[in-house]
Amino acid sequence: MKKITILFLLSALFSCGENEDHSSSNIFENLTFSVDTVLVDAGEDFFNLNYGIGSSDVNEDKSELMFFENSPHKLVRVDLDQLKLKSKTEFEEEGPNGIGPYLTGFELGPNQLFIQSYTTMALFDMQGKLIKDLKIVPEGIDPDLAGDYVALFGNAIYDFQVNKIFTQPSFEKSGEYGLYVTDPNAKTTVSYPIPKMKIVDDLSGTFQTKSGEYTNFYYYSTPKYTTSLPGKLIISCAPMSGIYLFDKETNQMEFKDIQHQSVPNVMQVDIDNNPTSEDAVKENRRKLGEQLNYQSILWDESRDMFWRFGKKTFQGAEKGDPNTYEFYLFAYDQDFNVLGETKLKDLENEPRNYFFKDGKLWSYVNVEDELGFAVFTFDF
Repeated sequence: MKKITILFLLSALFSCGENEDHSSSNIFENLTFSVDTVLVDAGEDFFNLNYGIGSSDVNEDKSELMFFENSPHKLVRVDLDQLKLKSKTEFEEEGPNGIGPYLTGFELGPNQLFIQSYTTMALFDMQGKLIKDLKIVPEGIDPDLAGDYVALFGNAIYDFQVNKIFTQPSFEKSGEYGLYVTDPNAKTTVSYPIPKMKIVDDLSGTFQTKSGEYTNFYYYSTPKYTTSLPGKLIISCAPMSGIYLFDKETNQMEFKDIQHQSVPNVMQVDIDNNPTSEDAVKENRRKLGEQLNYQSILWDESRDMFWRFGKKTFQGAEKGDPNTYEFYLFAYDQDFNVLGETKLKDLENEPRNYFFKDGKLWSYVNVEDELGFAVFTFDF
């Protein structure tokens, strides 16, 4: 096991920025945090981190991380307790057990894997053998959408407990803002309205130019997220604090209007909704980046509460200058009442592929092409 400290993540206690709201109800009012960086021992092997750890997942007790290396596809299993490589298993790209050339989705189930690419959506065993093909044309929705695999099943979430697929097709393709729930056994799909997600489309757009046979696309957008937990699905997005909560058993949808005190709860930004140049698209990106962008929801089972980061991005003054960031941290109880909110004044590097383990936040880092994790300890 290796354990090191990196200069930009000193293992010291940092003080976080103060909030405008100093009430005692804010559990982050006096938040401090420390960061250690640990490395995973690859033994006689090595980690191919050209694409980071991409789509990754951890098992239920957080003792093991799995991700895929590319070219060739290899399932990598990492022991998080011993911080060492457990195994690598090569998967086929083509053929009856092929997973496709580029993975877009990956989830770990009980001795099974959900794997998605632009050509494949299926369940596999740990040795790379296809168990069940999930790529179907369902009934119950518009036939054109049902037959458009990329439009309907892009960024799919699969639940191993209820055996259903959850997606959010774009309004352009579906004609509604909805959560689409597909039963691959019955080959049916049902949609549930999520109208407030319209804000994502309101703050997204494209501009295209043609040069001979080639078309160049320029886009600006705000991301949306889906967090899958046992029994529930959390639908959120960058432009607003509010979230949708979907009960996987009863199919009940509920909107939670989360209200913070120190930061905006909804983006209020003036952008060009009909850009006619690349520069206009870039200006939209700049304006959106400088707003508070809420990140995905994360569950901390050790404290029985939800966590969430927020981020503002500021472009360099001159071309080629690095971006700078402001980071925020929020906490909610099980009913999504706000427990804490603060600006993380001394955090300079954005957490990536993060998860909670034993009450600490683990975030992937590449340390000179070695697999590492920045491990955050929060005290409040």
